[in-house]
Amino acid sequence: MTKTTIADLQKKYAGKIDRLDLDVLIAAEIGKSREFVLTYPEYVLPSLKIKNLDLKITRRMSDEPLAYILGYREFFGLSFAVTPDTLIPRPETELMVEMALQEISSKHQTSNIKHQMIVDVGTGSGNIIISILKNLIIDSKFNPPAGGQNSKFFAVDISNAALTVAQQNAQTHGVAKKIKFLQGNLLETLIENCKLNIENSKMIILANLPYLSDEIYAATHPTVQKYEPRSALYSAAAGLAHYEELLQQMETLKNTHALVHVTCYMEISPEQKRQLPVLIRKRLPQAHIAFHKDLAQKWRLCQITV
Repeated sequence: MTKTTIADLQKKYAGKIDRLDLDVLIAAEIGKSREFVLTYPEYVLPSLKIKNLDLKITRRMSDEPLAYILGYREFFGLSFAVTPDTLIPRPETELMVEMALQEISSKHQTSNIKHQMIVDVGTGSGNIIISILKNLIIDSKFNPPAGGQNSKFFAVDISNAALTVAQQNAQTHGVAKKIKFLQGNLLETLIENCKLNIENSKMIILANLPYLSDEIYAATHPTVQKYEPRSALYSAAAGLAHYEELLQQMETLKNTHALVHVTCYMEISPEQKRQLPVLIRKRLPQAHIAFHKDLAQKWRLCQITV
């Protein structure tokens, strides 16, 4: 019986698939690290593993994202299950987690704040809010907000399928009991559900909503267009339709629920930096607006404080 080694597979698929992707697939299939794959090319693979790998490699050659084939993606040092029902987490979104952690730990000298509420709108796989919670738990220097208020965490998505994945990830990382998962359109469930008791609260809104315009979505890689949910990427009105609706709901929430302090972080496409302030001022004329660059020095995050 012919034996197939790692080196045999690398030779078989040379030039047909990115070498890094191939090594990652082999490593995942045999339960080893990529370093092992590089160090032991003579390692013999069991026949069942070879059949599974051939199927997965064929999927990758058809442009299916590696994250969907593996079933997970790394984000902020954690592993998150992903499915075609969820957007694949991107490195640039880690900026939102970093900024939110700073804001959550800050002390606003407002005596009448009852709760601190962290709301992840369009949570998808739950990578943003789970990463925040895990880091708050791990960081022994984290102290509750001034006055000892409770922090409440909400993950909202319009897709029940995405919420199921987010709940599974929360279970995996041991934070499921700390997050309330809500199915609905943006902030509607918070506006309409009086039982959530959000009056006199400080709220931090995390929004990585669809923001790609027609032109930018059309120019994305085939991997994105063929496999990732369009509803999680594309937005009308130059990519700002979802954010315009969110701003309308923020206005309603601030006016009807007596929120003391609201900070919203919105991930954007760099060219939207010029258009967004107009939309924000229309709904929240007193808002303070700031923009932040990602590691690639692109405008990536809009911060609104009201």
